[in-house]
Amino acid sequence: MNYKKIFLLISLSALALALTACGGGETYKIGLLSPQTGPIAVYAPGFQDAANVAIAELNDNEDGNVFELVIQDSGCDGTQAATATQTLVDSGVVGIVGAACSGATLGAIAVASEAGIPMVSYASTSPAVTTASDNGYLFRVVPSDAQQAIALTAVVSDAGDSNPAILYMTNDYGSGLADNFQANWSGSACTTNAYDPTEGSYDASTIAQSVIDAGCDSAVLVSYATDGASIIEALKSQGFEGTIYGADGIADAAFVEAFTDASAVTGIVATKPRPGKDSTAKSTFDSAYKDAGGNAEGIYTGETYDAVKIVAHAALEGGDNIRADIKTIGTGYDGASGVHTFDSNGDVSGTGYEVCDFNPEFSCSRVWTAESGLSN
Repeated sequence: MNYKKIFLLISLSALALALTACGGGETYKIGLLSPQTGPIAVYAPGFQDAANVAIAELNDNEDGNVFELVIQDSGCDGTQAATATQTLVDSGVVGIVGAACSGATLGAIAVASEAGIPMVSYASTSPAVTTASDNGYLFRVVPSDAQQAIALTAVVSDAGDSNPAILYMTNDYGSGLADNFQANWSGSACTTNAYDPTEGSYDASTIAQSVIDAGCDSAVLVSYATDGASIIEALKSQGFEGTIYGADGIADAAFVEAFTDASAVTGIVATKPRPGKDSTAKSTFDSAYKDAGGNAEGIYTGETYDAVKIVAHAALEGGDNIRADIKTIGTGYDGASGVHTFDSNGDVSGTGYEVCDFNPEFSCSRVWTAESGLSN
């Protein structure tokens, strides 16, 4: 780089600072806990694209104010997320968007709440999030898996399967959803198998063989992408012909990227939170996200966008209690992922679930709602 270019960059930076000062604007840093490594790393680009769309819109529309996104890797792990959260706190963020994995969120909030920094999760669905010790600093724009379990039991029952294996991770997300599925299932499980999803800690072949040995007619798999793909491939290679059901941990078009043999994804059925009704906010996001190269079939992208916007608008309130400002902003908030109102636990009720199929393309043609059950 020559001296003329350096001088030009310095001059432009000085001009930007001067314009901000003249406009009386402020700089707001918003943290994002993204699973850049770990079992759902294939979904991280979508989360980050969605967050960047929100930041770009905020910087276009908020006169004089500058928003910066500070990203840290949660690793889909509570300990790593806690360390990442401390880094975000030290960098001066006003709020944190995340995490994705429930265990990561629970690890992070212990640090964030102590620092007085609110968190808005875009993907953590474990029932344990509802009762977390967070001093009122933890919110989420996705419903609890206590509800998703009911939708999943309806999907399995509607298909005529009556003797499912239940395979689940031993983390907060896996055990929470599996426990609620069993509590709502009308019959008994053919077999259950709990496993540690850490790479190298489980044997996919052994898990698959337990399903075949028990004579199960189907399998309900509460997994993330990496472990889920391994177990599904093992089931298929060992001759399992029953339907494999999953939940939001695998309900993304990018799930196929976790497979060694992409053909093994064919026939998988999975549930995921249903987007809200068409609205200006939803169409604005969908258009901007597509223009940014985002995958329209990505999971929790609208939720990530909404979480960033909620934190940003709460910061703009300029009050002494951003935790209270988030609660206010999150009352009837009309976002890309639906209309959200935080309850006393920081939870939202959601609008039901989509039922998605890999055939092998990923598509969602049915829905489940608490009011109407399953419908096309």
